[in-house]
Amino acid sequence: MTAPNQQGVGRALLTRPLSLVALAWLVLVFAAVLLAQVLPLAAPTAQDLVNTLQTPTAAHPFGTDTLGRDILSRLLYGGRVSLANAALAAAVAILLGATTGLLAGFFRGAFDTVASAVSDLLMSIPSTVILLTIAAVVARDQTILMIVLGVLLSAGMFRAVRASTLDVRGELFISAARTSGLTELQIVRRHVFPRILPITIVQGATLLSLALVIQIGLGFLGIDVSAPQPSWGNMVADAANSIVLSIWPIIPPTIVIGVTVLAISVVGDTAQQAITGRGRRGGLGHRHAHQSRTGVAPAISPTAIPAVGDAAPLLRASDLSIAIRRPDGPLTLVDHVSFDIPAGAIVGLVGESGAGKSITARSLLGILPADASIEGDIWFDGKNIAALSERELATLRGTSIAFIGQEPMSGLSPSFRIGNQLAEILRRHRGLSRAEARITAVEMLELVGIQKPAEVARLYPHEISGGMAQRVVIAIALAGDPRLIVADEPTTALDVSVQMQILDLLRTLARTRGLSVLLVTHDWGVVADLCDSAIVMYAGQVVESAGIEEIFARHEHPYTRALRAADPHAPRDGKRLHAIPGQVPPPGSWPQGCRFAARCAFVTDACRATEIPLLALAERHPVRCIRVKELTHAG
Repeated sequence: MTAPNQQGVGRALLTRPLSLVALAWLVLVFAAVLLAQVLPLAAPTAQDLVNTLQTPTAAHPFGTDTLGRDILSRLLYGGRVSLANAALAAAVAILLGATTGLLAGFFRGAFDTVASAVSDLLMSIPSTVILLTIAAVVARDQTILMIVLGVLLSAGMFRAVRASTLDVRGELFISAARTSGLTELQIVRRHVFPRILPITIVQGATLLSLALVIQIGLGFLGIDVSAPQPSWGNMVADAANSIVLSIWPIIPPTIVIGVTVLAISVVGDTAQQAITGRGRRGGLGHRHAHQSRTGVAPAISPTAIPAVGDAAPLLRASDLSIAIRRPDGPLTLVDHVSFDIPAGAIVGLVGESGAGKSITARSLLGILPADASIEGDIWFDGKNIAALSERELATLRGTSIAFIGQEPMSGLSPSFRIGNQLAEILRRHRGLSRAEARITAVEMLELVGIQKPAEVARLYPHEISGGMAQRVVIAIALAGDPRLIVADEPTTALDVSVQMQILDLLRTLARTRGLSVLLVTHDWGVVADLCDSAIVMYAGQVVESAGIEEIFARHEHPYTRALRAADPHAPRDGKRLHAIPGQVPPPGSWPQGCRFAARCAFVTDACRATEIPLLALAERHPVRCIRVKELTHAG
C-alpha cells in the first residue's frame, strides 16, 4: 500500500508560485554544487593577489575574496561540504527520532519511559558545547561530528512524532485495524506512519535547515575542512575578518545560505500541506447522495434463518467478568456473564448505555483497554479466547471473528483509498497477490450492494456518504470470511432509511453465508426485525435472555418490561410514552442486592437484601428476579 496523494505533493510544489520558486532554487543550488567540477570555473583554491576583494566582473561573476579567490567557485565547492554534512546530520536525526518516537508513542511501556527520559536529557544539553568538546577529541572529523549533531537534534523529532503517534493511536480506525486481524507492526507501517508523515516532513525540513546553520557555525569557528579548502562556514569567517576592507565578500554567501534555508522550509511546508489537504471536491458520496437514497444496489433475496433452539453454540461465554485495574483495587465492569451464540444465529445484546454491552462484545475479540483484566471463559471453535495471547488473538480477528463498529468513518483510515484498505485485509487473510486483491476488493464492494464499486474503490473515506462507508466496513469485516460478526450498534450514526438498508444487508449476509452475528443495540425494533434471540443486560449483568418470540411475548424481568414500555416503536394506544426513572448505576456504585431495585416499581426489602441469581422461568429463559413467578402469576 502506497502513501496517498504522492502526485498531489508534486503538483502542489509545481503549481504554487512560492514553492515553485523555492524548489527551483534548491534544484539550481544542488545541481550547481554537484556539477561544479564540469563548470567553467576557476579552482576554488587558486589565488590572484592582484585582483583581491573585487566586486562582480566577467571573469569573477561573484567577485573575489581577500586572496583573490573566485567566490562563486568557492561557494559551489564549499556547498558540497556544508550541504553534505547538514544532510548527514538531518538524516540521523530524522531516522533516529522518527523511529523511536513512532515506537514509543505506539507501544508505550518501558521503552517509552526510557526514550522520553533520554529525549529530555538531549534537549537539555547545549549542543554547541558538546560538539566543540568532541571536535577536540576526534580532530575535527566531520562524519563523527555530524552523527553526534544528528543524535542531539533527534530529540525534537522524537517529541513531535511521539505526540502525533499518541493522537493517532487513540483513533478508532486503529482499533478497527486490530479487529480486522492486522498485526501491530502492520498497523504501525500501513496506518500510523502515513498519518505522522506530514509532521515528519515539516520537522525534517526544520532539522535540515537547523543542521545547515549549525554546520556553518562550526565552519565559522574553524571546526570544518582545513584551509584552503572552502566551506560556507569558513567563507563567512574569512569575509567577516575582512569586512573593514570590503563588505562585498560576505554578501554572496549570506544570500545563498539565507535563501537556501528559507527554500528548504517552504518546500517542506508545501509538501505537508499537500499531504494533509488531499482529496477531490465533490466525491462519489456527494455526487450520488440521493441515488437510491444511499447509492447502493438492491439487496439479495434472503433465505431462511436457521433454527436457534437446538443449534450447537458457535461461541459460549461462561462466567465472564471484566475489571479495570485501579490503585484502590479492581473496578468491575462486567460481572459473571454467560451466554451462547448458536451457529448461523443473530443474537441481540440489549440494554441502556452503561449496561456493559459494548465491552462484553469487544471482549469476544480481545480488544479491551490495556489496564483491563478478564476472568471466565469464552469458548470459540475449541479455543478459549480469554486465555489467548495477543499474537494468537491477531490470527483469530478478521478470519474467525470480525467487528463492525458504531462510526463507519472512524473505522476507515483517512490516509488510504477504500480499495487499498480492503485489498490490504484480503492479502493478509487470503494470501492474494496485489492484482488479485484489487479485483476481489471490487467484488466485495459489489457484494455489499455498492453501485459502481470500481469507482468507489478509488475514493478516500471522506468522499463517500455514511451509509456507503458502513457498507465498506461490512465488506472489510467479510474479507477474512469470518464465522461470527460482532456488530456494535452498526446503525447508530445513520439516518432511518439507511439504517433499514444496512439491517437488511446484515440479515441477507447472515442467511446466505451462514454467519452468526452478535448485534449490540438499544433499539427493540432492530431486535424484533433482525434477531433470533435477545440478551438483556443491566449494570454489568445479564438480567434476562430468551428466543425472540418468547422475550416479546413474555418479557418477565421488570427492567425488560420497562425497556419495552419505553420503546417508541411499540403501539401506544393513546398513552404517554413510558420513561424509566433514574439511571444505570455506574461501576463501583452497584448495590448489594438487585441492581435495578432503585428504579423498579415492584421492589421489596428482599430485593435489596442479597445478590439476585438467574432463575429459570422456562426452558432457555433465565430471569434475574426473585419475584418473577409472583409477578407473572399476578399478571
